[in-house]
Amino acid sequence: MVFLRYLVALPLLVASVVGVPTGYHVLSSYLYRRELRDEKFDVVGEFRESFTENVVGWPMALAIVLLVVFWWMTTAWPKIALVPSVPASVGGAIIGLIDGWENAASAATAPFVAWGLAWLAGKIVSWPVTGEVRRSAVEIAVGLRGGGRLRVQSRRLLLDKLPPPVHPMSPIGRVAIRFDRISAVEAGVVHTPAPWRLANTSELTLTPGEVLRVIGGGQEWLLPVGDAAALRQLVVERAEHRAVPDPRPAMESDRWSHAKNLWELAGQEPPVRNTRTVNHGNRWAALIISALTTPMALFSVFRIFTDGWGYLVGVFFFGLIAWIATHVWFRQGVLYKLTEENPVSPMADEPDPQRNPVTGWSAQPVVLGQTRDL
Repeated sequence: MVFLRYLVALPLLVASVVGVPTGYHVLSSYLYRRELRDEKFDVVGEFRESFTENVVGWPMALAIVLLVVFWWMTTAWPKIALVPSVPASVGGAIIGLIDGWENAASAATAPFVAWGLAWLAGKIVSWPVTGEVRRSAVEIAVGLRGGGRLRVQSRRLLLDKLPPPVHPMSPIGRVAIRFDRISAVEAGVVHTPAPWRLANTSELTLTPGEVLRVIGGGQEWLLPVGDAAALRQLVVERAEHRAVPDPRPAMESDRWSHAKNLWELAGQEPPVRNTRTVNHGNRWAALIISALTTPMALFSVFRIFTDGWGYLVGVFFFGLIAWIATHVWFRQGVLYKLTEENPVSPMADEPDPQRNPVTGWSAQPVVLGQTRDL
């Protein structure tokens, strides 16, 4: 059962977001006391005190909230695990440069340990891919030959880690197809090397071997994978059980601004091919600012009840910055998500599944009712 996998993975997640930062705090305190030749060291007391440290406490709480929200997105768990460990390790590294190499070494190691534990937890939940996992909401990541990654998510297929878009004006570095818009999924083989351009103008190199063909939402994907038949089974079953219609907004909506810019690039060849990845830095900068100022605003609210109304200034100042940053982050997320799922105009015709997409393509026969685990 998928539930049992989560139970097995839970201790690893707790260790990555709670055990690593608190453990590092206890270790750094011990090294400091040893430097002072203080023979008394209360491990339990230091562990309790670590929860009250601002550099540990609120990032740890934020990471726990993010894990609850993104319980199905296993590829995000390692990044979430870095939220509490990185701030603690940065401070420890600075202190370690003064007090000794042991503190600096432990500070540098903490993020890697947290990342590894969360990565292992994600693998326990998502692999191997059995029938229950195929029908669940758990995200499953599959690497592509030659670069790129397919993420089979709860409601859609997402391609990321793609080569840079050929056109420098492409606004996105990822593309997605919602399950409710998939019209054909086919396992096949490519016998000769061929390039395949996606709707965001990123190009995949199809090397000879198995390929998964997906058509939907005006897009056509050819994905070089290791086991196309098993991946096809995963996509088909996930779509049957998890597809939920998601009506598009009206075409007059300003949420289509990025998508319309991408539609205009269709069929164009830039004079110079782009080699730089798409920069989404503004959105993540807004998220970081929001994460930093929201606790400050909440702390100012707390201080109003303990130290007077003078802290109302902090509530309004930090609260306004947090609200603006959160709004920017959410707004940009909506625009990018809509563009990823609609890199082709909804008015465009669906690709013909009967034609050969590239030279050297041949479809694999599919046995009805066949199930295979990845």
